[in-house]
Amino acid sequence: MKRFVKSILIAAVLALALSSCGQSDVHNMRTITVSGKGNVYVTPDRSTVNLSVITRNADIKSAQTENAETMKRVLSAISSAGISSEDIQTYDYGISQDYHWKDDEKVYGEYKVSNRIKVTVADVEKAGGIIDVAIQNGATGVDSLSFNYEDEPAAVKRARALAIENAKAIARESVETAGAKLGKVLIMEEQSGNLPSYMSRITSNSLSQTWGGAAVYSDMADSSTPFSTGKKEISVIVNIMYELR
Repeated sequence: MKRFVKSILIAAVLALALSSCGQSDVHNMRTITVSGKGNVYVTPDRSTVNLSVITRNADIKSAQTENAETMKRVLSAISSAGISSEDIQTYDYGISQDYHWKDDEKVYGEYKVSNRIKVTVADVEKAGGIIDVAIQNGATGVDSLSFNYEDEPAAVKRARALAIENAKAIARESVETAGAKLGKVLIMEEQSGNLPSYMSRITSNSLSQTWGGAAVYSDMADSSTPFSTGKKEISVIVNIMYELR
């Protein structure tokens, strides 16, 4: 029995040795691994505004009706301001009932209806005007504001090329200093990310709210909400393993 077990162990060791000899493992070669980074800065040319209309009423039907009428007024104003229906999307709608606890009992209050829309503004200069128009016609909140760059894939491509050039320059400098020569690329890995180095900044706090009027305000000439879009950083990092010759 012992002889049988010993034979199995010897066979396993020989098989492992033969397998190792047949592998082309880059770790057995002379290599150098470096990281390169490429950054491209772009000016955002599109903005996305998320707006909300929230209404409350003791009667659920009245809350729904008021919300629907207000949202229709907001949509009409935004459309009159030059926003296409294709650039307006409802992304959330909800109905809930307010409540509070009293003497260990849940006491229900008014119904709350919320309707939220996403508005894509092709001209970032008009984002502030769109917000003003929406607020003036009944929108109760600006949930978020973001700036984007439409041709981002092209910017990523430029950043990638810069990252590869940067990695190659670092590798060549290091290898030549050591008295060797740079060979072919063996392994390349990429890390990419859009690093927002800008802030959406409201420089005026003069948004006005019109609750009762049914008039539609679509004149954006005197917009009171300017923004600073700043720059957006597109960054790509590559890790490259080169063969040494």
